[in-house]
Amino acid sequence: MGAVIDEVGDGLVPAPGERVLDAAGGTVLPGLHDHHVHLRSAAAALDSLLVGPPAVYTKDALAQYLSRARPSSDGWIRAIGYHESVAGRLDRDVLDALVPDIPLRIQHRSGALWILNSAALARVGLAGHPDGRLPSADSGWSDGLPRREPDLARLSDRLTSMGVTGVTDATPDLGADDLESLLLARRRGEFRPRLRFLAPGKKILHDDRLDLDALTAWIAGRHQAGRPVAVHCVTAAQLVVTIAALRAAGSHPLDRIEHAAVVPDDNVGDLCDLG
Repeated sequence: MGAVIDEVGDGLVPAPGERVLDAAGGTVLPGLHDHHVHLRSAAAALDSLLVGPPAVYTKDALAQYLSRARPSSDGWIRAIGYHESVAGRLDRDVLDALVPDIPLRIQHRSGALWILNSAALARVGLAGHPDGRLPSADSGWSDGLPRREPDLARLSDRLTSMGVTGVTDATPDLGADDLESLLLARRRGEFRPRLRFLAPGKKILHDDRLDLDALTAWIAGRHQAGRPVAVHCVTAAQLVVTIAALRAAGSHPLDRIEHAAVVPDDNVGDLCDLG
């Protein structure tokens, strides 16, 4: 299949050798592009237990789901999508009461936090951790997790079935080996959508480490090299600092603010001014 629509009209006659697909009265659209996806995480999520809305809404339902869960081939139970509306604040003691013996890690739906039970903490060398609540951004503990290649072919099938023919991987810390591995998966046909990457031009901000001067310098350096930036903003403070940095460094037509989860009314005009 080509990447460009060459001709539109009634009664088109196929050229010799052209393949004809019967859309059966359906609407034909150009392929969709998902501009923010984390490919490996999305693939891993297909094999993970969903423990938040819309699958789980109560503490009793959470207990039932976890009691029926079976560890994957690596010996772990991996759960995702948790929100405090289900059973309040989770920590190692709460999880130990639900799953005492099997290593269990649950990701908060924000993606910013994992909660591990005692069996899991022991596996990653943190048996003495006070509560088992570990920030996703702290990569030290995750080095102790078992590594297995996610099923990119299954994710590919899921995306293309919804008309997605291209994706931008927004993972900020992809290294050269990660990029090559994903590109190789596409060349082999394992992952069919076209690939773009934000790394190494993406930065995640944290409220307790906001540094306007450093962010401005990083943006300016990217722009001087002719490259855009993507800045991950999920709080008002992060957005204000990002706007100030873009004003100081100047903007690029392809600059992105990821999520912009909280945008005060006063900042809407600022974003418009930046283009």
